[in-house]
Order: sequence, then C-alpha cells, then structure tokens
Amino acid sequence: MNFLSTFEDHVAGIFGAARAPFSFKKLARQAAHEMEDQTLVINGVNTAPALYTILIANEDDPLMAPYYPQLTREVSDFVKASAEKKGYAFVGEPLVRFMIDPSLKSGRFSVFAENVDAPTLGRLYEEERAYQKGLSGQMNIVNPRPAPARESAPRPAAVRPAQAPSPAGIQDVAPDPFAPSVPDPAAAPIPVPATISRETMASMNAAAGGAAAVAASGMAGARASRPQPAAPLAELVDVVTGEVLPITRRSCTVGRERAAADVVLRDPNVSRRHAELLYTGSDWSIEDLNSTNGTLVNNRRITRCPLRNGDLLTFGLTTFEFRG
Repeated sequence: MNFLSTFEDHVAGIFGAARAPFSFKKLARQAAHEMEDQTLVINGVNTAPALYTILIANEDDPLMAPYYPQLTREVSDFVKASAEKKGYAFVGEPLVRFMIDPSLKSGRFSVFAENVDAPTLGRLYEEERAYQKGLSGQMNIVNPRPAPARESAPRPAAVRPAQAPSPAGIQDVAPDPFAPSVPDPAAAPIPVPATISRETMASMNAAAGGAAAVAASGMAGARASRPQPAAPLAELVDVVTGEVLPITRRSCTVGRERAAADVVLRDPNVSRRHAELLYTGSDWSIEDLNSTNGTLVNNRRITRCPLRNGDLLTFGLTTFEFRG
C-alpha cells in the first residue's frame, strides 16, 4: 500500500461515520503538486516549501473544525513522505493550516504552498498553536463528533410581500419567514355579481390599467432613486504595484484570512487578523491586533497611532501608502 492510500485510510478513520466534505485524496494530490511547483534550490539543496494553506468553504468549517489538529498532522506527514521520496529537504517541520474562503462553495477547496524562512515558520507555528488552542477551548469537546444537521422548519404556504425600504439611517429589519402569514386586505378578491354589463366591465378594465400604470411609474421612480455605492472613506495604495484598495467602512481589518478581514493579503508574514484601521468621522488611526510580525507605520513598529495622509503602512512584506 503506497502512502497516498495510507493517508486516505487515516483521514477516513478521523471522520469515522461522518462523511468528509470533499475528497482528501484529491487534496493530497494538489498539495504534492503545489510542493513540486514551489520547490527551490537553496545552497545546492532542493528545498520544498514548508507552509501549506488549505482554503475551505465557510459551510464546511463547522464539520471539520473538531478535526483540524489531526487533519493538519496527516497532511503534514503526507507532504513529508512525498518530499522524502523525491529527496527534498525543508527549512523546518512543514506547517499545514486550514482557513475559510467565503467565495468557495461547499465541497470545494484550494491548496497553496509557500516558501518561508525558518524564523517566519517558527512564528507562524506559534500563531497556529494559539489559534487551535482557542478553537478547542470554544468547542470544549473531549472526543468531538459533529452534531447532526438540524432539519429546517417547513416553509409557510404564503410569503408576505417585502417591506418598503426604511428611511435613510434606519436599519431594515427582515420579516420573520416563519411567522404566520397575514392576509393582505388589498389582495382580497373583489365580489363580482353573477352578471355584469359590457359597459361596467370596460370601466373596470380601464381602472385596472390605470392602476398598473401608476404602479409601474412608482417602481421606475424607486429604481431611479436607488442609492449608489458609497464612495471610499480612504484608500491603501500598494507602493510596488500601484494597486488601490478602497476602504469603505469606519472599521477596516487587514489580515490573511478572508472570513476575518476586510482587506486580505496573501502573505505568510501577515496574521489572520493583523491590524485594524479606525475612523472617528474626522480622524483615522491604526491598531496592531497582536500580529505575529507586527505593524509598521513609516518604518516604525506601533501598537496604536494616528494616521495622516501619505503615511506608509507595512503589513508583513507589503507596504501601502495611506490616503485618507
């Protein structure tokens, strides 16, 4: 039995009676392919990437979260076995971590292999241990098994029409879809006599046509007055590529994980939640969120400080000019 089949058997044993959300055999093959593509010759030695990030769908995270420690260990062992077969080396013990990508559908995944130096790998290991420790503390499960999915409540026979938009500044409250439907008096059928004259029918049709025209006119007006997307409050401009990242919220989180950050940077030196930009309505500030490698403003490491137009912000290996 080769190590790919061994890996598949081990993963099946981890999930037990539960069904894995996707094929881990395909995941292993993609990890091996990524390893091959990113292997570099360092000091005359074929050195395989030591960091492997697996992106999964938000819907699959609750099922897999209890098994992350075991799954990361199995994927790491598979990667090491693949590298040993080819005679590749690592700068340290390979690190495998799972992250959520909201753009992925359930059952889909992506694997990225990246080269990092030994000190960075060590810091990322500490960050991942802290993350998994917090995750297991939240679950408080000794021998985790995913709970069966709760069946959705039956849909009501009729759905009420959507509420009109609320005035500006007031948050809409979505109607409860499981509340009993209330008959709309305007939708109640109008009693019609058994016999009706042609003149009466013609006048009723004309009235109905006029009402439809008024309704259509109202809908057109509503479409015309629909608010346009808000202009950005500030911008981050990559000093190397010139890419402009708009900031449209008063609180903007910069980080590596898409589910936890508003500005997502694919940089192994950036933490899941790295830093936060805050706007009071007149002034901007930035706060480091206990990131592994810290946040720099104008090449100085900060905990929290005010921001001015033109300041240079560094997260990991990427530097932006702040425009606000």
